[in-house]
Amino acid sequence: MLPVNYLDCCSDPNLRAVKILLDTNRESESLCQCETCGAYWFHRFLEIMHFDREDEQTTWYSRVSPEEVQSILGSEGRPDLKFLLNRPSFIKDHKGVRRISGQPDEPYYG
Repeated sequence: MLPVNYLDCCSDPNLRAVKILLDTNRESESLCQCETCGAYWFHRFLEIMHFDREDEQTTWYSRVSPEEVQSILGSEGRPDLKFLLNRPSFIKDHKGVRRISGQPDEPYYG
């Protein structure tokens, strides 16, 4: 369980991965569900390594509708995630936590 206190689905968001789409040393993507309220979130993590300065770590969370959940869960290969491009999201990076208008729909390193 992963507590993410800045998410707005309920007063005590605790997420668990329901389906992992990608999991490498530098990048991950997963469909998560809040164990407190049942809301679904798409989670993305990216780490860009630098040899001359501190590495960059970025985390995104986007709410996912019941229809999108079923599409992701039912996909055999990589699901179509283009809806994430314009989905209001939370981002956490070196600037802190804030709301943005979307997140990437493909892995950075692919």
